Amino acid sequence: MRLELPIAIVAFLPLVVPSAERLSAAERKPNFIVINVDDLGYADIGPFGSTLNRTPHLDRMAREGRKLTSFYAAPVCSPSRAALMTGCYPKRALPIPHVLFPASEVGLSPQEITVAEVLKTAGYATAIIGKWHLGDQPEFLPTNQGFDLHFGLPYSNDMGPAADGVKSDLGKPLPMTNGAGQPPLPLLRNSVVVKRVLPDDQQSLVEIYTQEAEAFIAAHATTPFFLYLPHNAVHFPLYPGKAWAGRSPHGLYSDWVEEVDASVGRIFASLRAHGLAENTLVIFTSDNGGTPRAVNAPLRGNKGSTWEGGMRVPTIAWWPGRIPPATECDAIVGMFDILPTLTALAGAQIPTDRKLDGANIWPHLADTATDKPAHDTFYYYRGLRLEAVRHGDWKYQIAASSAPANKKAAEPVFRAKLYNLRMDISETTDVAAAHPETVAQLQRLVAAMQDDLGLDGPAPGSRELGKMPQALPLINHAGQVRAGFAPLAP
Repeated sequence: MRLELPIAIVAFLPLVVPSAERLSAAERKPNFIVINVDDLGYADIGPFGSTLNRTPHLDRMAREGRKLTSFYAAPVCSPSRAALMTGCYPKRALPIPHVLFPASEVGLSPQEITVAEVLKTAGYATAIIGKWHLGDQPEFLPTNQGFDLHFGLPYSNDMGPAADGVKSDLGKPLPMTNGAGQPPLPLLRNSVVVKRVLPDDQQSLVEIYTQEAEAFIAAHATTPFFLYLPHNAVHFPLYPGKAWAGRSPHGLYSDWVEEVDASVGRIFASLRAHGLAENTLVIFTSDNGGTPRAVNAPLRGNKGSTWEGGMRVPTIAWWPGRIPPATECDAIVGMFDILPTLTALAGAQIPTDRKLDGANIWPHLADTATDKPAHDTFYYYRGLRLEAVRHGDWKYQIAASSAPANKKAAEPVFRAKLYNLRMDISETTDVAAAHPETVAQLQRLVAAMQDDLGLDGPAPGSRELGKMPQALPLINHAGQVRAGFAPLAP
């Protein structure tokens, strides 16, 4: 499926402010682009050590920008995206045990203030092109959370019936299933279901998202904009585009990583073509650690865990003339810092009626930071449970399971462990016995969170979820589009 770009551009024209053409680059507010890849591993791209995947555009981004080597997301996607949108630990803004599913009764509350809503107060045009995954009921969707435009999927590309090809990779046989399973996967434009997603559509996702992003940039070349580009790639099922499938000698996963890299290159080409490169901050990241098919080396663990490989993600910040080229920063930063940072750069007002956990990390991006870190301490939540805490170079793992190898334990056995991440980034050696004073210090940090986000389950510092009883899918199992989401008759 190929969308006609002029139509997409025309849709945005009313938002363009002609008088902005007379502003110099120094007088304009900066533009922001956040590119968020799904399930990308720490070492899946060249700047972070990949020897398998060819990523020339990300290599160039790193040469011209700054690598963030201790950038934290969450173990899985919905919590990570909640942190990005709200500037909070996921458990504060979206207290759920795992991820959201189609037709869930809960989602990110409309009472939350998203980064898009904050930037709109400063005159920004806002768009999300790609995966949302913070609730698929009308009240939870992006156009009710501060975005002028949403084009993409409401959740992961594997959330649909097996018969539609969403439970198997490109070219693989459909799995055997009992019953209809999840409802069909919809492609949305704002509040209209464009179509039911089938294998050909899966293969076109990176291409059509890139086209839409190029159109949005072109339409807002003279007015400040925030473009959030969360790809469904490289999440299972693997569906590299038809021009990319089979290009890499390393299989479908590498094909898709390389297609995403090419998309990044097109975004930069668009910025340069419109004279926007020197006035645009671009952040490239991943929503969580990679799955076992990814490469997370030298980090331990994968998506779904609170090992470094589950939450530390490859991140690059780029802004020519403002961010020093070919540099890196190892300060503790993360998804929840995006809202405060963009807010400060836009000259907008950060929400003051609620607690935020993120910080303005611009000094760390621009290399003007003093010795004061962005965050002394970072808490690793897996769903509602606190499993580890980092303070400086030290990581205290609260819940390390060690069941006997030859049988399942009736009750998991937990023994806290301590790692020095500067000396042992792979978390191989427990040094708790040698550093009892550090263990005691980090135990106090754990205890300090007890009355805020808690150690497990409901917590005083968690805000209410959005709730929509009697939730309905956007497309039901009979293929009928939900009332109000069908396109208008011509």
